[in-house]
Amino acid sequence: MDNRDLQRRRGGAVLVVILACLAMATAISVVVVRQIAAERRTVLTYEHGLQALWLAEGGIERAVARLAADPKYAGETWAVPAGELAADDGAVVRIQVEAVAGRPEQRSVRSEADYGGAGEFHYRKVKQILVDRDVILSNQTEIKPTKSTH
Repeated sequence: MDNRDLQRRRGGAVLVVILACLAMATAISVVVVRQIAAERRTVLTYEHGLQALWLAEGGIERAVARLAADPKYAGETWAVPAGELAADDGAVVRIQVEAVAGRPEQRSVRSEADYGGAGEFHYRKVKQILVDRDVILSNQTEIKPTKSTH
Protein backbone atom coordinates (compact mmCIF):
# COMPACT_ATOMS: atom_id res chain seq x y z
CA MET A 1 0.00 0.00 0.00
CA ASP A 2 1.49 3.25 -1.01
CA ASN A 3 1.26 6.64 0.65
CA ARG A 4 -1.54 7.90 -1.62
CA ASP A 5 -3.82 4.96 -0.76
CA LEU A 6 -3.24 5.58 2.95
CA GLN A 7 -4.08 9.29 2.56
CA ARG A 8 -7.28 8.46 0.63
CA ARG A 9 -8.38 6.01 3.32
CA ARG A 10 -7.70 8.56 6.06
CA GLY A 11 -9.54 11.23 4.05
CA GLY A 12 -12.47 8.87 3.55
CA ALA A 13 -12.56 8.02 7.26
CA VAL A 14 -12.47 11.69 8.19
CA LEU A 15 -15.29 12.38 5.73
CA VAL A 16 -17.40 9.58 7.25
CA VAL A 17 -16.82 10.98 10.77
CA ILE A 18 -17.74 14.50 9.60
CA LEU A 19 -20.91 13.26 7.90
CA ALA A 20 -21.88 11.30 11.02
CA CYS A 21 -21.38 14.41 13.16
CA LEU A 22 -23.47 16.50 10.76
CA ALA A 23 -26.22 13.88 10.80
CA MET A 24 -26.24 13.90 14.60
CA ALA A 25 -26.27 17.70 14.73
CA THR A 26 -29.16 17.76 12.25
CA ALA A 27 -31.13 15.21 14.26
CA ILE A 28 -30.57 17.16 17.48
CA SER A 29 -31.60 20.39 15.75
CA VAL A 30 -34.82 18.79 14.48
CA VAL A 31 -35.67 17.57 17.99
CA VAL A 32 -34.98 21.01 19.48
CA VAL A 33 -37.09 22.79 16.84
CA ARG A 34 -39.98 20.37 17.41
CA GLN A 35 -39.73 20.92 21.16
CA ILE A 36 -39.78 24.70 20.69
CA ALA A 37 -42.85 24.41 18.43
CA ALA A 38 -44.62 22.24 21.02
CA GLU A 39 -43.79 24.71 23.79
CA ARG A 40 -45.09 27.57 21.65
CA ARG A 41 -48.38 25.73 21.08
CA THR A 42 -48.67 25.08 24.82
CA VAL A 43 -48.10 28.75 25.63
CA LEU A 44 -50.58 29.92 22.98
CA THR A 45 -53.14 27.42 24.22
CA TYR A 46 -52.79 28.73 27.76
CA GLU A 47 -52.75 32.38 26.67
CA HIS A 48 -55.82 32.14 24.44
CA GLY A 49 -57.76 30.07 26.96
CA LEU A 50 -56.99 32.58 29.69
CA GLN A 51 -57.91 35.52 27.44
CA ALA A 52 -61.25 33.86 26.61
CA LEU A 53 -61.89 33.40 30.33
CA TRP A 54 -61.11 37.06 31.04
CA LEU A 55 -63.43 38.12 28.24
CA ALA A 56 -66.23 35.96 29.64
CA GLU A 57 -65.69 37.53 33.07
CA GLY A 58 -65.63 40.96 31.44
CA GLY A 59 -68.99 40.14 29.86
CA ILE A 60 -70.39 39.36 33.31
CA GLU A 61 -69.08 42.66 34.68
CA ARG A 62 -70.45 44.52 31.66
CA ALA A 63 -73.87 42.94 32.18
CA VAL A 64 -73.91 43.81 35.90
CA ALA A 65 -73.02 47.43 35.11
CA ARG A 66 -75.70 47.62 32.40
CA LEU A 67 -78.29 46.07 34.73
CA ALA A 68 -77.52 48.70 37.34
CA ALA A 69 -78.26 51.41 34.78
CA ASP A 70 -81.19 49.71 33.05
CA PRO A 71 -83.29 47.02 34.77
CA LYS A 72 -84.66 45.94 31.36
CA TYR A 73 -81.21 45.14 29.96
CA ALA A 74 -81.48 41.74 28.28
CA GLY A 75 -77.97 41.30 26.89
CA GLU A 76 -75.98 42.06 23.76
CA THR A 77 -73.29 40.84 21.42
CA TRP A 78 -70.08 42.66 22.27
CA ALA A 79 -67.53 42.61 19.46
CA VAL A 80 -64.00 43.32 20.69
CA PRO A 81 -61.83 44.54 17.79
CA ALA A 82 -58.56 42.80 16.97
CA GLY A 83 -56.62 46.00 17.70
CA GLU A 84 -57.56 45.73 21.38
CA LEU A 85 -56.47 42.10 21.65
CA ALA A 86 -53.58 39.87 20.65
CA ALA A 87 -55.86 37.77 18.42
CA ASP A 88 -55.83 38.59 14.73
CA ASP A 89 -59.60 38.17 14.47
CA GLY A 90 -60.62 39.89 17.69
CA ALA A 91 -63.26 38.36 19.92
CA VAL A 92 -67.00 38.19 20.37
CA VAL A 93 -68.74 38.08 23.75
CA ARG A 94 -72.43 37.16 23.79
CA ILE A 95 -74.23 38.30 26.93
CA GLN A 96 -77.67 37.00 27.89
CA VAL A 97 -79.70 38.28 30.82
CA GLU A 98 -82.87 36.46 31.81
CA ALA A 99 -85.35 36.66 34.66
CA VAL A 100 -85.27 33.85 37.20
CA ALA A 101 -88.63 32.09 37.58
CA GLY A 102 -90.23 32.84 40.93
CA ARG A 103 -87.55 35.39 41.88
CA PRO A 104 -88.31 38.77 40.33
CA GLU A 105 -85.30 40.43 42.02
CA GLN A 106 -82.81 38.04 40.42
CA ARG A 107 -81.38 37.72 36.94
CA SER A 108 -79.41 34.93 35.36
CA VAL A 109 -76.42 36.39 33.53
CA ARG A 110 -74.59 34.25 30.97
CA SER A 111 -71.46 35.39 29.16
CA GLU A 112 -69.97 33.35 26.28
CA ALA A 113 -66.64 34.53 24.88
CA ASP A 114 -65.16 33.34 21.58
CA TYR A 115 -61.50 34.26 21.18
CA GLY A 116 -58.90 33.50 18.55
CA GLY A 117 -60.77 33.34 15.26
CA ALA A 118 -61.42 30.09 13.44
CA GLY A 119 -57.90 28.68 13.65
CA GLU A 120 -56.18 26.11 15.80
CA PHE A 121 -56.21 28.38 18.84
CA HIS A 122 -59.92 29.25 18.93
CA TYR A 123 -61.35 29.14 22.43
CA ARG A 124 -64.81 29.51 23.91
CA LYS A 125 -65.37 30.13 27.60
CA VAL A 126 -68.73 30.46 29.30
CA LYS A 127 -69.50 31.99 32.69
CA GLN A 128 -72.90 32.18 34.30
CA ILE A 129 -74.01 33.77 37.56
CA LEU A 130 -77.18 34.74 39.39
CA VAL A 131 -77.41 38.43 40.13
CA ASP A 132 -79.60 40.01 42.80
CA ARG A 133 -80.74 43.35 41.41
CA ASP A 134 -81.15 44.90 44.88
CA VAL A 135 -77.51 44.12 45.72
CA ILE A 136 -76.35 45.71 42.45
CA LEU A 137 -78.23 48.91 43.20
CA SER A 138 -77.06 49.09 46.82
CA ASN A 139 -73.41 48.66 45.75
CA GLN A 140 -73.53 51.57 43.30
CA THR A 141 -71.13 54.38 44.07
CA GLU A 142 -71.43 57.76 42.54
CA ILE A 143 -68.31 59.56 41.38
CA LYS A 144 -68.57 63.30 41.78
CA PRO A 145 -65.98 65.76 40.51
CA THR A 146 -64.27 67.79 43.19
CA LYS A 147 -63.47 71.48 42.95
CA SER A 148 -59.89 72.42 42.50
CA THR A 149 -58.46 74.84 45.10
CA HIS A 150 -55.61 76.65 43.35
